[in-house]
Order: sequence, then C-alpha cells, then structure tokens
Amino acid sequence: MKSNALFLTGMLMTVLAFSARANAPSHDDSFSKDGLFKADASKLKDTEMVLHPDVPLDTNKNVLWCGTLQLAWNEAIRLVGEKLRFERQPEIVNLLNQEDFTSSDLEADSYVAIADFERNNVEDEIRAALQKKFQGPASPELIPKKPAHPLPDDFVAYAYLYKNLAFPEPFVENKDNPLSFDGKPVKSFGFLKNKDKLPKAIFKQVSIFDYQSPDDFIVSLKTKQSEDELILAKVTPGATLQATINAVLQRMTPDKREIAAERDNLSAPKLNFDLRRDYDQLEGLVLTPGADAHVKKLVVKTVQQLVRFQLDEKGAILKSEAVMTMVGLAMPVNTPKIHQMIFDKPFLILMKQKKSDRPYFALWVGNASLLMPAK
Repeated sequence: MKSNALFLTGMLMTVLAFSARANAPSHDDSFSKDGLFKADASKLKDTEMVLHPDVPLDTNKNVLWCGTLQLAWNEAIRLVGEKLRFERQPEIVNLLNQEDFTSSDLEADSYVAIADFERNNVEDEIRAALQKKFQGPASPELIPKKPAHPLPDDFVAYAYLYKNLAFPEPFVENKDNPLSFDGKPVKSFGFLKNKDKLPKAIFKQVSIFDYQSPDDFIVSLKTKQSEDELILAKVTPGATLQATINAVLQRMTPDKREIAAERDNLSAPKLNFDLRRDYDQLEGLVLTPGADAHVKKLVVKTVQQLVRFQLDEKGAILKSEAVMTMVGLAMPVNTPKIHQMIFDKPFLILMKQKKSDRPYFALWVGNASLLMPAK
C-alpha cells in the first residue's frame, strides 16, 4: 500500500509539474503594455540599432546594441568552418568576425544559439531547443518559414535571449514628480520623497560608483539575479559605444563603491520599447568560402534583429532575437554628501553577467523618444 501511495504521489507530482510548465506565461506576458513604444528602428531618425558596439557614437541619438546578432554570427562561423568572407567586405563584417562577444558572456539558461542547414530541418531544431531550454514560455517571432525547395548549403543562424532582472524590493514610481529629460516630462522611478517611510532595503539596492558630480556618476541596481548586473551611468560619452562601455566598467572598482542612503535621491526614467530592424547593409553580400569551408558560395538573404526591453520600478526585462539566412546564389538576395542621481540627461544602460567583461545589452539614451511620456 505504501509503495502504491508513493507511486501515485510521484505520478501526481509529475502531472502537476507538466501542467505548470504547459500553463507557464510566455516571455511576452512578462512585459507591460503601459507606455509601449514599438517601431521599425530603420525608420527612426533619433534611434539607431547597431550590429556592433565599436562604431561611432552619435550622442544625440539613442544607440542600441544587443548580443543576439553576434551569437548568431558566431554560430554561422562555426557552421561554415571559417570566418565569414564576402566578395565585398564591409568593415562591420570584420568587427563581427572578431567574435568578441560569445556564449561565455552569458549564463547557459538564458539563451539559445543555433546554426544549421535547411536540409537538417533547422527551424524545427530551433523550436526544440527553445522548448528544452525554457520549458514553454519562449515567444519567438523571427524563426523563418522553411523554404519549399532549399538548396544543399542553405542555412539559418539564429539566437534568442531572455533576461528578467527583478528588484528584491520594488522602487517607487515617481508619479507626482515627472522627470524632465531633454526638456520633456517622462515617467520615472527611484526615491525622492517620504524616504523615511520606505524600506531600508531599497537604499541598499543601490551601489554608487565613482560619484564625481550630479552629471558624472555610475550606479548599479541590485536584482534577484545575483549573477547579473544592471548598471546606469550618467557620464561623458566616448567616441564609440564600446569606448563608453569600457570607460564605465573601468571606473566600477570596489574602492569607489558606496551604498545609497536615505539622504540620497534617485530618479531614473522608465522605458518600454519593442524595436526591430532589418540590417540591409549585410543583405546581398556574396560569401566566398575557402577551399576547406563546409559550404559553397552563398548569399546573405536576411539579417534581422528584435529587442524588447522594459525598465521600471520592478526591474529590467529583456527579450531579443536575431536571425541570419544564407542561401545559394540561385535565390534572391567625507561628510556624507547627497548623491543627486537624476538621469535627466543622456546616459548609458548596461546589462551584463558579473563574470564577464562584456555586457549583453547596451543602450545609450541620447534623447527622450524611447522614454515613457508622463501625462
């Protein structure tokens, strides 16, 4: 009887576990629709999605980079068997071929990256990998349709990334104090008023690095994900996004770290956007593989990326996808000072693993177009 009871208990637990996974909300459901800004980034004049962070930084624009395209590119290199070389080689290809952002910069449970041939049913392989990794919630949008008549070397390189960095203690939405950014009122969160009534844990969530002035400081916001860092840096930008990132990370040393206190003020703008882009500067490039490559001459058909990002008083959520399709040429182509941490001017947002020197997400907020407007 006891063994039967244990068996039935085990079966019930299995059924409940399966049911919980089956009914798990999708990654898309973790985002709010409040103030959502959705656009094709290639049509925006004040926002740019870039393929690599080591490109000139237009400080008057929002400049966004996410590592999913690089992950897909790395997988394409692995599949081809060599760095990708084209008849016409744009400089951005040389940057991507450096593979300076890799899977080692991420926790394995947060991403899927695959490249394989159409003859191996790569689209089904991608879906199976997403199901195995995320147990149901993954919400992919860029998996291509399987072509009716693929050529022998046609392939797809794909990457998917999801991160949900929730604050242990939610910050306060500054409803009565809209933040003025670039002269425009925007929604914000942090702590500005009635701080004596807030949990002490809120202040301990804010690490302040190398505070020089109200216009020159870096903060790291503690989240429940201990292996990740959420960094906001109001700094003078460098010549490139990568140079700006490097300068910020170099300043984040333990000897320059302070913990925020009740005397301090914090106000950061809320963001909620869904941006997509086709990188047409890569489309149509003709691959010229070497003698030892695993493929014959191919052409880049599509290179696409989407970035869904939300930052508010509860935390930061990121979902990103990237896909590249390659087809045969027959196809178309002292006295405690008050820290004023008011992000009312251009600033940098980074998301990275603590073990890595390279972030997996970077956004230079150069104007208010991506910020949530306040009523």
